[in-house]
Amino acid sequence: MQILVIDPVGGISGDMLLGSLIHLGCPAGYLEDMLRRLPVDGFTMETAPRSVHGIGALDLSFHCVHEHKSRTYAHIRDDILSVLPEAVRARAGAIFLALAEAEAQVHGVDVDEVHFHEVGALDSILDIVGIAAAVEYFRVGAIYCRQIPLGTGTTRSMHGTIPVPAPATVKLLKGRQVRFTDIPFELTTPTGAAVVAALASPGSPPADLTVSAIGYGCGDREIPGWPNLCRCILCGTKCGESGLETYLVEADVDDMNPEETEDALARLFEAGALDALLAPKIMKRGRPGFGFQVVCEAERLHGVVSSLLEHTTSIGARYHPIERTVLDRISYTIDTRWGEVRVKESVLPDGSARSKLEYRDLARISRDQGMPVSSVRAEIQRMIREGGPRESANREGVSCGGSTLTGAGREIAPGKAPSRGEAPQHGASDRGSSNRGAAGSDATGRGSSGSGQ
Repeated sequence: MQILVIDPVGGISGDMLLGSLIHLGCPAGYLEDMLRRLPVDGFTMETAPRSVHGIGALDLSFHCVHEHKSRTYAHIRDDILSVLPEAVRARAGAIFLALAEAEAQVHGVDVDEVHFHEVGALDSILDIVGIAAAVEYFRVGAIYCRQIPLGTGTTRSMHGTIPVPAPATVKLLKGRQVRFTDIPFELTTPTGAAVVAALASPGSPPADLTVSAIGYGCGDREIPGWPNLCRCILCGTKCGESGLETYLVEADVDDMNPEETEDALARLFEAGALDALLAPKIMKRGRPGFGFQVVCEAERLHGVVSSLLEHTTSIGARYHPIERTVLDRISYTIDTRWGEVRVKESVLPDGSARSKLEYRDLARISRDQGMPVSSVRAEIQRMIREGGPRESANREGVSCGGSTLTGAGREIAPGKAPSRGEAPQHGASDRGSSNRGAAGSDATGRGSSGSGQ
């Protein structure tokens, strides 16, 4: 799995981060092709090599037509981002949502009504979409961010003079490791903070990593004695694809039509959920509600979060990495006098096997034959004990060092994949039984980053 480590050596802004991703190896042509899809006015993207304290870096800038637009979050989400590929749209949408939620809290307005001024300007939109596209280009499974430096002083915004770091920046970095400095410039901008809040996992990256590429992006401002650089380090995990990190995604709702939860769960599985469920809850003011709990791999995280926000009434989701132990298992079918029945057989830690019959097959036979499900189960279990034939089998689950087994939990018998919209059962993904899926504040000021984004 590819892991991206963001190292904001001297700060982080949208253009510094995007510049570092291009310097890392993302082709500028690929990004321009992606950005040309957006329904926005004309722009040009320029990149130039620079040396910052003797370190080679890339300086990125967008030259856009002059505009005085104030875009709402809802307009950016529904109109501008809608033309992008799903994975890019999900990541860009998550960044803008983080910005909108922070702004809504700072200004006391609803999220959909948040008006972006500087961060809604065209160059900021291009930065955010470009970052989302670059992350997709590298097929990054997880992102981590090291300690973030913050400047001091004040800067001008559409609302007047505000402190540095900007209020939305501080809100976005809640729970993150930061370092306060005496540098009198905006080292970390709302856009840079939003990328970290939306895309980066909390905590430190895994211990066993192999560095594969390094990229540096720089801001326009030269600060004596301060390296105005943002560094990106692309790494691989020791375990490779079998070491995919797993996340738990959660959201609570109390205003959703219960009939619509069936489709929402189905959409989550389509987005790559390994498992998804509803848990009844008593919400604020004693209202009955329920919580969505979704397990997914890191490479599917932002697609799952996007699906959760799109197909439920929740306006936010929380997620964190979790550890799983998954038993090695096989799925196969057996022929009975009533037709095929699917079986899942797990290998326990002591080496013994445990079999489970697919209940839907048992229920079908029970209805067709007019006999109790318990009788059908007893007869088929007897066949298994006597060594009934396995018509097809696919081993599931892979080991990744140590004693922890990880796997996608595929539980669909070959040739029996569910139709679109049908949720796989027992945490199964609809990707098949043997194939693993491929991998702000209004303050701008240019600050130390030279972008204010």
